[in-house]
Amino acid sequence: MQVNSARIETINNDERPGAPLAPWTYRNPELFELEYEALFLRRWQFIGHVNDIPESGDYITGNIGRDSVIVIRDKSRTIRGFLNVCRHRASRVLEGSGSCRGVIRCPYHGWTYELDGSLMAIPQQENFPDTDKSQYGLHTVQVDVFHGMVFVRVKGDGPSVAEQFAHTAHFFAEYDVANYEQISTPVEEIWDVNWKVIWDNYLENYHIPIGHPSLFRLLKENGEWDELTSGINYGVFVMRDKPSRVENERLYQEQLHNADHRLPDALKGKWVQFGYAPNLGIDLYPEMLDFFQILPLGPEKTLVRGMFYGHKNPTPEELELRRLNRLINDPVNDEDRQLCERVQQGIRTDGYEPGPLALAESCIFNFHELIRQEIPVATLVKEPPRGSVATENLALDAAASE
Repeated sequence: MQVNSARIETINNDERPGAPLAPWTYRNPELFELEYEALFLRRWQFIGHVNDIPESGDYITGNIGRDSVIVIRDKSRTIRGFLNVCRHRASRVLEGSGSCRGVIRCPYHGWTYELDGSLMAIPQQENFPDTDKSQYGLHTVQVDVFHGMVFVRVKGDGPSVAEQFAHTAHFFAEYDVANYEQISTPVEEIWDVNWKVIWDNYLENYHIPIGHPSLFRLLKENGEWDELTSGINYGVFVMRDKPSRVENERLYQEQLHNADHRLPDALKGKWVQFGYAPNLGIDLYPEMLDFFQILPLGPEKTLVRGMFYGHKNPTPEELELRRLNRLINDPVNDEDRQLCERVQQGIRTDGYEPGPLALAESCIFNFHELIRQEIPVATLVKEPPRGSVATENLALDAAASE
C-alpha cells in the first residue's frame, strides 16, 4: 500500500460499515501470494528494539513469512538492514540474535561480509576469476527506528513509520518506549488460520464480552479511539471500579496504581492498544509493553509471535504487575486462537455468505478496504477460476488506472 503521507488523516466512521471480504479470500493460495508481496514485503515490519542490539556487531534476525532479514549495528554503531541470504548460494547467514566478531560470515562456504554488508573475502578466490567483490554485498533493506522500535521494509517506498502514526505517536513518548528493553523470551505459535482471520479478530472488541470474560471483568472502553488512513488505529481501556471475583485479576486491579508512577495523570490506570495494519498489535500497559505480530506461512497457516518489553529498572511492584499481566493475558491469547480456528473452519463451509458488520467493527471494514485498494481482485464476491487470480488482478488494476 503506497500511503501518501500528506493525506494521512482520521477516517470518518459515522456511516454503517460496508461489506466484508468474500470468504474465498481467506483460503485462496493465489491471492495469498499477492497479499504477501503487497502487504508484507512492501509495508514496514517490526523486528525488534534498538536495545536488543546495543553494541557494534550485535544483530537480530526476523522472519517475514518465507523471507528473513538481518538488523545489525555496524562499526560506527549505525543500524543497518539486510536480506538474510548469502550472495553466493543463498544460504541463510545468521540465526536468532547475537554478536558478530567484526564480520558477518556465511556458515556454508565462508563468504565474509563487513558489518556494513559489503563483501570482504571469498575463500579460494582463485576459483572466482574476474569477480568484482564490490558487486556482491548483502542485499540491503530499509530500516526505520520509531521510539526505539526497529522496523524494516523489504520493497517499495512511502512514508516513515512516524508519519504513518501521525498524531497518535505521542503515546510512545509518554510511555518512554525508546528506553525499554526485552523482558521475556518471545513466544511463537503456528495457528491453522488465514492471517486475515487473526487480524480481523484483533481489530474488534465486539467479541470481548463472550470470548474474553477476564478482559470484560477488568476493562471498559472510555470512548477514546482513532483510525487513520495509513492503517493505524488505537483505543484506550480503563480499569473497572468493581473488583473482579478472580484472584489474579483482582490483585492486578488493586496493585495497578503501584506501577503507573512513570506515566502522566491522563494515562494512569489505562491500557492503550494499537493496531498497525496489516499485522502488528501493540499493547501499552503501565508496567510493560507487548507486541502481537502475525506472519503468514500459507493460505491457512500463520505464525503468531508475542514479544515483551519494559523499563530497564523495574520496581518490585512493576515486576509483580508484569507477572499478573501474563497470567491474565496468556489465556486470552489461547481464547483468540480457539475463536480464530473456529472461524477458519466456518469459512471453508460451502455456501457460506458473510453477515453485516457491526458499527463497532468499522476497523475491520477499513482494513478490508485497504486490501481491496491494494489488491483489486479482492473486491470480487465470486472466486476467480483457478490459475486466473493474478491475471484478473492485473486487469482490474489496469481498469482502475484508466
